[in-house]
Amino acid sequence: MITGTDLLHISLARVNMDRTDLETAGVIDRGQAGDKAWSNFGRDMDTFILKLPDGRRAALAEAIQEQASRQSGVAH
Repeated sequence: MITGTDLLHISLARVNMDRTDLETAGVIDRGQAGDKAWSNFGRDMDTFILKLPDGRRAALAEAIQEQASRQSGVAH
C-alpha cells in the first residue's frame, strides 16, 4: 500500500531526476538517440511513463525508488 508520504517521495523523486539519471538507469538512450525521449519526459511525464515498454518502465520505477530513498534517507 502506498501512503501519502510514499506518494510525496515518489513525486519529489520524479521531478528531481535529470537526463543522466534516466540514461544511467536505461530508461532513455544516451546522446542524440535519447533526445526525443528526454523531451517527452520533460513535456508530459505521465504520458511518457504510460508509453514506456515494460522493461524501461521497470527501470524507471527502480530509479525513482532509489532517488526517493536518497531524499528521505530511508530505504523503501
